[in-house]
Amino acid sequence: MIELLNKLLSFILELGSSAWDLLVLVLGFVTDVLMLLHTDMPRLEGLLVGVLLAWLFTRRNKHPLLRSLSSPLKLIIDILDLVWDQCMDLIGDLWGVASSWTKKSFGWVWSKVTGVWSFAVGGLTNLRNKLRSKSE
Repeated sequence: MIELLNKLLSFILELGSSAWDLLVLVLGFVTDVLMLLHTDMPRLEGLLVGVLLAWLFTRRNKHPLLRSLSSPLKLIIDILDLVWDQCMDLIGDLWGVASSWTKKSFGWVWSKVTGVWSFAVGGLTNLRNKLRSKSE
Protein backbone atom coordinates (compact mmCIF):
# COMPACT_ATOMS: atom_id res chain seq x y z
CA MET A 1 0.00 0.00 0.00
CA ILE A 2 2.87 2.37 0.85
CA GLU A 3 4.43 1.56 -2.47
CA LEU A 4 1.22 2.54 -4.27
CA LEU A 5 1.05 5.84 -2.36
CA ASN A 6 4.70 6.53 -3.20
CA LYS A 7 4.02 5.89 -6.89
CA LEU A 8 0.95 8.15 -6.72
CA LEU A 9 2.93 10.92 -4.98
CA SER A 10 5.74 10.53 -7.51
CA PHE A 11 3.22 10.78 -10.35
CA ILE A 12 1.64 13.93 -8.89
CA LEU A 13 5.05 15.55 -8.37
CA GLU A 14 6.19 14.67 -11.89
CA LEU A 15 2.89 15.93 -13.29
CA GLY A 16 3.34 19.24 -11.39
CA SER A 17 6.92 19.46 -12.58
CA SER A 18 5.84 18.82 -16.16
CA ALA A 19 3.09 21.43 -15.86
CA TRP A 20 5.60 23.91 -14.47
CA ASP A 21 8.03 23.14 -17.31
CA LEU A 22 5.22 23.59 -19.83
CA LEU A 23 4.27 26.94 -18.27
CA VAL A 24 7.92 28.10 -18.33
CA LEU A 25 8.23 26.97 -21.95
CA VAL A 26 5.06 28.80 -23.00
CA LEU A 27 6.07 31.97 -21.13
CA GLY A 28 9.52 31.83 -22.72
CA PHE A 29 7.96 31.48 -26.16
CA VAL A 30 5.55 34.35 -25.56
CA THR A 31 8.29 36.67 -24.29
CA ASP A 32 10.54 35.77 -27.24
CA VAL A 33 7.73 36.50 -29.71
CA LEU A 34 6.90 39.78 -27.95
CA MET A 35 10.56 40.81 -27.97
CA LEU A 36 10.83 39.93 -31.65
CA LEU A 37 7.70 41.94 -32.43
CA HIS A 38 8.91 44.88 -30.38
CA THR A 39 12.40 45.05 -31.86
CA ASP A 40 11.99 43.85 -35.45
CA MET A 41 8.32 44.48 -36.31
CA PRO A 42 7.03 47.55 -34.43
CA ARG A 43 4.27 48.28 -36.95
CA LEU A 44 2.87 44.79 -36.64
CA GLU A 45 3.07 45.11 -32.87
CA GLY A 46 1.15 48.38 -33.00
CA LEU A 47 -1.45 46.82 -35.28
CA LEU A 48 -1.88 43.84 -32.96
CA VAL A 49 -2.17 46.08 -29.90
CA GLY A 50 -4.73 48.23 -31.71
CA VAL A 51 -6.78 45.19 -32.71
CA LEU A 52 -6.61 43.85 -29.17
CA LEU A 53 -7.71 47.18 -27.69
CA ALA A 54 -10.54 47.50 -30.23
CA TRP A 55 -11.70 43.96 -29.41
CA LEU A 56 -11.52 44.77 -25.70
CA PHE A 57 -13.40 48.03 -26.16
CA THR A 58 -16.21 46.50 -28.23
CA ARG A 59 -16.83 43.70 -25.74
CA ARG A 60 -16.52 45.75 -22.57
CA ASN A 61 -20.21 45.45 -21.64
CA LYS A 62 -20.29 41.65 -21.81
CA HIS A 63 -18.13 40.78 -18.84
CA PRO A 64 -17.15 42.65 -15.65
CA LEU A 65 -13.48 41.75 -16.07
CA LEU A 66 -13.45 43.18 -19.61
CA ARG A 67 -15.27 46.26 -18.30
CA SER A 68 -12.60 46.82 -15.67
CA LEU A 69 -9.80 46.22 -18.18
CA SER A 70 -11.30 48.61 -20.73
CA SER A 71 -12.02 51.45 -18.31
CA PRO A 72 -8.55 53.03 -18.75
CA LEU A 73 -9.03 52.75 -22.51
CA LYS A 74 -12.41 54.47 -22.22
CA LEU A 75 -10.76 57.23 -20.17
CA ILE A 76 -8.05 57.68 -22.79
CA ILE A 77 -10.62 57.81 -25.60
CA ASP A 78 -12.68 60.39 -23.69
CA ILE A 79 -9.57 62.51 -23.10
CA LEU A 80 -8.60 62.29 -26.77
CA ASP A 81 -12.15 63.28 -27.73
CA LEU A 82 -11.98 66.33 -25.47
CA VAL A 83 -8.56 67.28 -26.84
CA TRP A 84 -9.87 66.95 -30.40
CA ASP A 85 -12.85 69.18 -29.61
CA GLN A 86 -10.62 71.79 -27.98
CA CYS A 87 -8.21 71.73 -30.94
CA MET A 88 -11.07 72.20 -33.40
CA ASP A 89 -12.40 75.12 -31.33
CA LEU A 90 -8.92 76.66 -31.20
CA ILE A 91 -8.44 76.29 -34.95
CA GLY A 92 -11.86 77.82 -35.59
CA ASP A 93 -11.14 80.75 -33.28
CA LEU A 94 -7.70 81.33 -34.82
CA TRP A 95 -9.20 81.20 -38.31
CA GLY A 96 -11.84 83.74 -37.31
CA VAL A 97 -9.30 86.12 -35.80
CA ALA A 98 -6.87 85.77 -38.71
CA SER A 99 -9.58 86.30 -41.31
CA SER A 100 -11.00 89.34 -39.49
CA TRP A 101 -7.51 90.87 -39.15
CA THR A 102 -6.83 90.18 -42.83
CA LYS A 103 -10.16 91.71 -43.87
CA LYS A 104 -9.50 94.75 -41.67
CA SER A 105 -5.98 95.14 -43.11
CA PHE A 106 -7.19 94.86 -46.70
CA GLY A 107 -10.07 97.20 -45.90
CA TRP A 108 -7.69 99.80 -44.49
CA VAL A 109 -5.34 99.47 -47.47
CA TRP A 110 -8.27 99.59 -49.91
CA SER A 111 -9.66 102.72 -48.26
CA LYS A 112 -6.25 104.39 -48.53
CA VAL A 113 -5.88 103.38 -52.19
CA THR A 114 -9.39 104.58 -53.06
CA GLY A 115 -8.73 107.78 -51.10
CA VAL A 116 -5.54 108.46 -53.05
CA TRP A 117 -7.32 107.57 -56.30
CA SER A 118 -10.23 109.87 -55.49
CA PHE A 119 -7.81 112.65 -54.52
CA ALA A 120 -5.86 112.21 -57.77
CA VAL A 121 -8.98 112.06 -59.94
CA GLY A 122 -10.46 115.04 -58.09
CA GLY A 123 -7.26 117.07 -58.62
CA LEU A 124 -7.17 116.16 -62.31
CA THR A 125 -10.85 117.04 -62.69
CA ASN A 126 -10.27 120.42 -61.03
CA LEU A 127 -7.27 121.02 -63.29
CA ARG A 128 -9.33 120.14 -66.36
CA ASN A 129 -12.12 122.45 -65.27
CA LYS A 130 -9.66 125.33 -64.70
CA LEU A 131 -8.07 124.75 -68.09
CA ARG A 132 -11.48 124.71 -69.79
CA SER A 133 -12.54 127.88 -68.03
CA LYS A 134 -9.33 129.67 -69.09
CA SER A 135 -9.68 128.57 -72.70
CA GLU A 136 -13.23 129.91 -72.90
